[in-house]
Amino acid sequence: MNGWMALTAAAVAVAVLALAWWLRRTYVAITVAGLSMSPTLVTGDRVLIRRGAGGLRRGRIVVVARPDRETGWRHNPPVDGLRGTGWYIKRAVALAGDQYPEGVGSGGTVSEGHLVLLGDNPRSFDSKQYGPCPRNQILGVMVRRLS
Repeated sequence: MNGWMALTAAAVAVAVLALAWWLRRTYVAITVAGLSMSPTLVTGDRVLIRRGAGGLRRGRIVVVARPDRETGWRHNPPVDGLRGTGWYIKRAVALAGDQYPEGVGSGGTVSEGHLVLLGDNPRSFDSKQYGPCPRNQILGVMVRRLS
């Protein structure tokens, strides 16, 4: 291999590694466990999540840190990576400034920095039990179903 080809091969290798690093930091594949989003998503479905709250709108499906059964999301630390917590997958139904949906909260508008999450299954545990979810609990927004 001459010097030019070796340099080109090294540049391609660096570019591939950089792309792989970026993809891993930006996207994550999640396997759904549970029926809270059925019939839309069921146990075993795989979905692609774009990390962070970019593209968050009403109706989008999000992955958030599992709330504490006693205190909800109020005392959870901000989400920082994939380790150290369980995850919920739910639909964002109201964002900051929106009216609370019927059956969730005590009326009024959703406060800044929060969103209301509901599962598609009426028996889902979500904002009906735990209140509004702080945005800092969002791992990411679903981009598409993989399986």
